[in-house]
Amino acid sequence: MKNSHWLWYALLILVFMIGLVIRVSDLFDAPLDFHPTRQLHSALIARGMYYQTLDDAPDWKREMSYKQQQAEGLIEPQIMERLTVLTYQLFGSEQLWAARLWAILFWMIAGLFLFLVTEKIADFAAGTFAVIFFMLWPYAAAASRAFQPESLLIASMLAAIWAVVNWMEKENMFWAILSGLLCGFSIYVKSTAVFFLAPALLGVIVQRFGLKDALKKRQVWIIGILSILPYLAFLFYGVVILGNLGGQFSFRFFPVRWMDPLFYLQWLLELDYTIDMVIVLAAVLGISLFTKKKYFLMLIGYLTGYVLYGFMFSYHITTHDYYHLPMMIPVSIGIGILLGKVFNVSERNRPITKAVFTCAALIFIGINTWEIRSELSRSNFTEETKKWEMVGEFVGHESRVIGLFSNYGYRLAYWGWMHVSSWTTSGDIILRELAGHEIDLEGQLLDRISGYDYFVIADQEEYENQEFLREYFEGNFLKTEKIEDVIIYDLRAEN
Repeated sequence: MKNSHWLWYALLILVFMIGLVIRVSDLFDAPLDFHPTRQLHSALIARGMYYQTLDDAPDWKREMSYKQQQAEGLIEPQIMERLTVLTYQLFGSEQLWAARLWAILFWMIAGLFLFLVTEKIADFAAGTFAVIFFMLWPYAAAASRAFQPESLLIASMLAAIWAVVNWMEKENMFWAILSGLLCGFSIYVKSTAVFFLAPALLGVIVQRFGLKDALKKRQVWIIGILSILPYLAFLFYGVVILGNLGGQFSFRFFPVRWMDPLFYLQWLLELDYTIDMVIVLAAVLGISLFTKKKYFLMLIGYLTGYVLYGFMFSYHITTHDYYHLPMMIPVSIGIGILLGKVFNVSERNRPITKAVFTCAALIFIGINTWEIRSELSRSNFTEETKKWEMVGEFVGHESRVIGLFSNYGYRLAYWGWMHVSSWTTSGDIILRELAGHEIDLEGQLLDRISGYDYFVIADQEEYENQEFLREYFEGNFLKTEKIEDVIIYDLRAEN
């Protein structure tokens, strides 16, 4: 294997370079290519933070950006937003591509820690294969450019796992403290990390000491306390001091879905969309058959945590594909272990194996690079952003606007510079019915639109589904405007 290290070093350097280059291509396009609602949520928060630091900004922009920031509420620590604001300040203007650069940077760091973890669990070849998949899987490439905390979450979890693996081997106070700090930071970045790291840590502890003896170990207690302290402090700050964090726990837990066979089918389909099920099964096979005993329970614990996480977030696991992104960690490791094992077994029998595996890796790199680059080059949202700027200019930034949007009005809010309320969609109805709420949109219509100046229709399919809306607007309002595919009803021009 030592004689093959030059090959793996070359492949590693190549894949990191390609992974970086394809991610920064199309850097300056608007962040509408991947879950725009989530990205624009962070963009509005960052803009609100930034404009509060500008003494020369127009008063109305400073006030509007602050109002928009406050409307977004507090979901998790706003690390990505604050880093982006620092970059805005460095460049002297609001540049959304700065957030994309931070996300890409964290994914590259994640790739480095993935290699270190997989190389330690298996070997150099396995680490290389894991990184190739991690860097060039098309869905991961799109997700790793997004203005949301997922890239930082994946990087911090991999760093935490790397520290835990080192603590398993050396079992000293330094690695115990570092493990606790990195686990704590991961959970602080996004609390859902606890679903993955806690079972993984439990697997390590049970395998290493046994549960009973582990309770007597000071280092175990240190890891546990450091892991939960940062998020507990944030929770106290958000719930007790600010009083606005509790809302993030609404519409999350729906155990009634567990009884529905369709739930499991939808779950698997979303996972298949994010990471092909054949690859997932191959990765699980690699973990099950070829992982060294001392690491096996750690990886199985992580996978078990994913299952618990899916049951906990039973609605989002079937509707939000990026909820499956943490599976990139065990799948990449498992694929790396499986391919590394096949390579090592074959290498002893056929010298041609090096050439075959190298060609296969290069083909995978080439095909996926082409697919990712083609997808990015097809996306151009310049006209889209101009449209929403025109809508904002037409209705006026101080107008009170409600509308039917596919993304809750975030595009109009951001590029139109206005506060926007979103009319309830079919997806919202389903979510609230799962929570046991009764929805009567037709009965609420007059109350909901009272006090607004305009009703904006930007989701034609949803508009067709809510026939009572169309009948009411077409029958009661004369003054309308159409800007491309956006219909604007003037609520002040009632017959």
